[in-house]
Amino acid sequence: MPHGVGFYPHASGHRMARHRPADDLLIYCVAGAGEVTYGGQSQPVTAGELLLFPAGLAHRYQANPQQPWSIYWVHLGGHEVERYFDEIAGQSQPGIRKVNVGVHSRLAEDFQALMAAATNAQPEHLMYAANLLRSLLAYAALMRRQHQVRHATLDVNRVNSHLQTAIDQRLSLDALIAATSDLSRYHFIREYKRQTGQTPMQAFLRIKVSHACYLLDISDQGVAAIALQLGYDDPYYFSRLFKKVMGISPQKYRQERGKK
Repeated sequence: MPHGVGFYPHASGHRMARHRPADDLLIYCVAGAGEVTYGGQSQPVTAGELLLFPAGLAHRYQANPQQPWSIYWVHLGGHEVERYFDEIAGQSQPGIRKVNVGVHSRLAEDFQALMAAATNAQPEHLMYAANLLRSLLAYAALMRRQHQVRHATLDVNRVNSHLQTAIDQRLSLDALIAATSDLSRYHFIREYKRQTGQTPMQAFLRIKVSHACYLLDISDQGVAAIALQLGYDDPYYFSRLFKKVMGISPQKYRQERGKK
C-alpha cells in the first residue's frame, strides 16, 4: 500500500536523514546524480537506478551538488513489500539495495499515475493506487532483468578455464559465478547454456569425467584413487556420475578400452 508518493525534479540542495523509518521506501532516479549513506558507508546514485530502503534501517540520502538528481519516490508498507523488493533486486539481502534498471518512460508514467491516484482518499481510489503500485513494482523487476540481459556478457572461455583449474574440487555454482562473472545466478546459467547447450555444472561434470577417462586409459590407478583426484571422497557416488555421462561404469569403461 502506498503511504506517500512524489516527484522532485532537479532537486538542488535536496537531502534527507531517516533515523528509524516506520515504512519502506522506493526511490527512482531518472536524471542527475545523488548519494545514499547507511551503516557508515556512502554510495553514489546515478540516473536509471532504483533505491530500495527497508523499514527500520537508518539512512541518509542527498542530491549531488553539481548534478542534482530528479527522483520519483514512494513510501510503502505491507507484507508483500519484501517479496517485491527481492524480485526487483534479484535476491534477498540485508540493507539498502541499489538496482540499475535504466531510465524508462513507462516506469515514470507509472509513478505519475500513482501520484494522481494516491491523492484521493476515497476507498476505491486507494485500492486502485495499491494495484498501480503492485504493477509498478512488477514492471521494475521486469526492467531489471531486461537491463541485465542487455548489458550482460559472459566469457565462456574464462568460465571453462576456471572449471579446468578446479577439476580436483567440489566447486559450487555460487563460487564459480563469484570467480568468473557479475551476473546473477539465473542469468549466468541461462547465458552459459545459450552459448554451450549445457549448464555450467553439467559442463564441469563432463570435464571431470573426460579427465577420469584419460586416467583410466593411461594409468593403473583404481577408481577410488581417480575419484579422489577429482574431488570425490565416495567412489561409488563418482561411479554413478561417470555412468550418467558415459553410459557405462568406470570399471566397464576400462575393460572395454583394454579389449581394443
